[in-house]
Amino acid sequence: MILRSVVGKLWLTIIILVTLILVLLSLFLSEQIENSYVEGQRQSLEKLATRIQTQLKEAGPNQTQYLNNVLMGASEFGTYLVVLDASGSVSPIGVSPHVPNVQWREILTDEELKKVLKGQSITMRGKVRLQTNPRPGNPLLKNDILLVAVPYIKDKKPSGAIVLYQVQDQLSESDIKRWIFYTFLIGIVLTTIFAFFLSSRISQPLIQMKRAVEKMARGEFSTRVPVRYHERDEIAELAMTFNRLASQLEDTIHQLSQEKEQLASILRSMSDGVLTINKFGKIIMTNPIGEGFLSLWRGEVKKNALPPSLQALFNKVIEDTQEHTEDISEHGRTWVVMMSPLYAGDQVRGVVAVLRDVTEERRLDKLRKDFVANVSHELRTPLAMLQGYSEALLDDIAETPEERREIAQVINEESQRMGRLVRELLDLARMEAGHIQVEPAEKPLDKFVQRVIRKFQNLAREQEVRLEADLAEHLPTVFWDEDKIEQVLTNLVDNAIRHTPTGGSVTVHVYQKGERIFLEVEDTGSGIPEEDVPFVFERFYKADKARTRGKSGGTGLGLSIVKHLVTAHGGTVSVKSQLGVGTVFIVELPVRVADEVLYA
Repeated sequence: MILRSVVGKLWLTIIILVTLILVLLSLFLSEQIENSYVEGQRQSLEKLATRIQTQLKEAGPNQTQYLNNVLMGASEFGTYLVVLDASGSVSPIGVSPHVPNVQWREILTDEELKKVLKGQSITMRGKVRLQTNPRPGNPLLKNDILLVAVPYIKDKKPSGAIVLYQVQDQLSESDIKRWIFYTFLIGIVLTTIFAFFLSSRISQPLIQMKRAVEKMARGEFSTRVPVRYHERDEIAELAMTFNRLASQLEDTIHQLSQEKEQLASILRSMSDGVLTINKFGKIIMTNPIGEGFLSLWRGEVKKNALPPSLQALFNKVIEDTQEHTEDISEHGRTWVVMMSPLYAGDQVRGVVAVLRDVTEERRLDKLRKDFVANVSHELRTPLAMLQGYSEALLDDIAETPEERREIAQVINEESQRMGRLVRELLDLARMEAGHIQVEPAEKPLDKFVQRVIRKFQNLAREQEVRLEADLAEHLPTVFWDEDKIEQVLTNLVDNAIRHTPTGGSVTVHVYQKGERIFLEVEDTGSGIPEEDVPFVFERFYKADKARTRGKSGGTGLGLSIVKHLVTAHGGTVSVKSQLGVGTVFIVELPVRVADEVLYA
């Protein structure tokens, strides 16, 4: 691992470079020193040999004495002199004192000796077996030797050879190489220490920046690198630049996070659904309202897939790259969908869809239209009758007092009907606007119900319908607004009697469960179609679609008023009906009206 790091690479580079330089320098110096030293020694030996040869010629009969003097002087300077005869044997007087034993035949062959005897001078360098103190068991050693041989002139003719030589100890070549090697090792050690120091100084800031980058990759954008401001070199400037970059990146990420949170908050708080779709038709982002819209198709389409009702609109937006708006109705809900293309440069990279649930708006719009139509229908007939009968009176069509009284009776009934319709519309408008003031008072429940039943006994007898009350025992005293609850029972009992055929029955059940009172009005009438049950508490609902004006005729506002009055008391109202069997309206009220519902 260290060789892969900056420290290892820099150290290895420096070591290789310095080693190569030192090796080359050592070889060069060794060769130069050796050549210079050996050449100097050789020249010295040649001059000395030539001088000895010259002096021997001039010495004449005193050659032996001169040679002995030369032998003694040469040994003092580490140079050994040997005089050989013509056969190659050592002359008794021709050896320097303490001369090592030399195997001459290993270096000075017969042919070379013959050359010397012929008057030539020879210079040689090589290895010979040398033993300074020969004794049994002591092996011979190989040593370098520098040798110069010149002819030994005696009686004016060569009679032998004068050999001068120096061995390894005198040359000191190995010492020179050894000291060069030691210098090389010291240079390598110092270079290694320097390389590691330099590499550490350079690589430490880089390692710190690497660790900082790793922390930033994990999301720790507050990481900074220590800077050596006193150095102010390139690495310090790089560290300062890195810190500036990290600071700017942290600010950018913080701003992006804030913008993302703001966008997420806006999307979460929007009342409209938002879907972001890529160009392949996959949903990549949605808000809670949009997720609720997609939940309608959960289990029907794959995850993140576009619902079938949006696929055609999506394809249209992708094809013509324009905004489109359509209404879609699915699972009983109505949505307005607006799709706009998203661009990446000049290319469409996806679509954003905004969905608004307009089910309630459409329902209210329909109610408004139905309200106008129903009010027009309800008022048209009595107005037409009032106009017709009033014109009959003006035209004196009624000749007898009885006929005039009958026409006046019809006009009076229709005007009362119109007045009742207008009052109920005003009451309903106030209730829907939240202007219902509940004024509760304590009343015995059983007496209250019996009084309402007695009020409708005459109507029940006229319709030949049996009206009775089923009261549980020990009913409590209730704290209700008597007038409003009486209006609730009045509307329910009146509707039950009107929709019950001759011979049928209407029963009012009253019982208690815990702190709740249940008022149930049950009849054996024609019942309500199943598809109409969810709409019975809406304005102008009528059981007969033809709106006949028989005994079941009414304004269609009674049940809507009942629902508002019961809700104002903190209760609930529901209905159960079976076509051709009968209907049960169930009113659930608290025994005492809570303070928070006194003003609804």
